Amino acid sequence: MFIEWTPDLSVKNETIDKQHQQWIKLLDDFYEGIRLGKSKEVLEQLILGMLDYTRYHFKEEEQHMKKIGFRDLEKHKALHAEYIQKIEDYHERLMNGRLILSLEVTAYLKTWLINHIKGADQRYAE
Repeated sequence: MFIEWTPDLSVKNETIDKQHQQWIKLLDDFYEGIRLGKSKEVLEQLILGMLDYTRYHFKEEEQHMKKIGFRDLEKHKALHAEYIQKIEDYHERLMNGRLILSLEVTAYLKTWLINHIKGADQRYAE
């Protein structure tokens, strides 16, 4: 397993924790697709699924932050937009044959996700 949910990733909100768990599963599936040498079409479906779920989760999370009056919402939204842009860029480069999907790509996505949950997301959990 490339990435796994652990209790230290909790933001003390069951709905968002479940979404983070699903997101981690999608990233793990993407990693496995690369590791197993799946076709470009399969990898495209995996990255698009991850992109769609990321957009959905960010929207839900931003609504939650707005509801609780999180003061750094705009800064947090900018972090979300940056990550979405990175995944979109990976997808575009994959489709144009300019990206060799590697562990480096998934390592970036994993590191960003873990750091984001443990850092930015856990700030609103307080």
